[in-house]
Amino acid sequence: MQGARPALNAKSRRTRAIPLGSTAMGFLDKLFNRTTDTPEPTADEAPTKPELEMAGAALLLEVAEADYQDDPAETEAIKAALEKEFSIEQNEVAALLERARTETDGATDLFPYTRLLNEHCTREQKLSLLTAMWRVAFADGHLDKYEEHLIRRVAELLHLDHNEFIAAKQAGRGPSSGAA
Repeated sequence: MQGARPALNAKSRRTRAIPLGSTAMGFLDKLFNRTTDTPEPTADEAPTKPELEMAGAALLLEVAEADYQDDPAETEAIKAALEKEFSIEQNEVAALLERARTETDGATDLFPYTRLLNEHCTREQKLSLLTAMWRVAFADGHLDKYEEHLIRRVAELLHLDHNEFIAAKQAGRGPSSGAA
């Protein structure tokens, strides 16, 4: 019979197992630029103050950019929030904003920023940041649907309740703002 396949016995069907010992794992570590000598960072390690400031600045900047308009009033609201919420000196704010712009350019995920804030900020601090985000959104006199959506997502990622979301919105609106 031509084209017939030869019969396989049980021994020929076995596949040779590759042991996942130190050689294979070492290869994977090298492939992913990891060494077994370097300890992994732990979640308990406290971030530096500039890392928390960067996370806050990045979220505030994301709100300002959510409506795809560069409004000087929103930029001023970000600067005021950074000075107030993070006690950053006025002369340091511009440099922080520039670094935040560079870091968030093309960013698609808010989780790294909110994770850092969740791990190291109190509920009150997170609520203050959310209020500052609302102030940025209302600064141009118009609340864009994309700004509101972004702030809602951040509130959820910061594990803030809906009533806290609404309270921050009302506080952020302030008495002088007529935005909806």
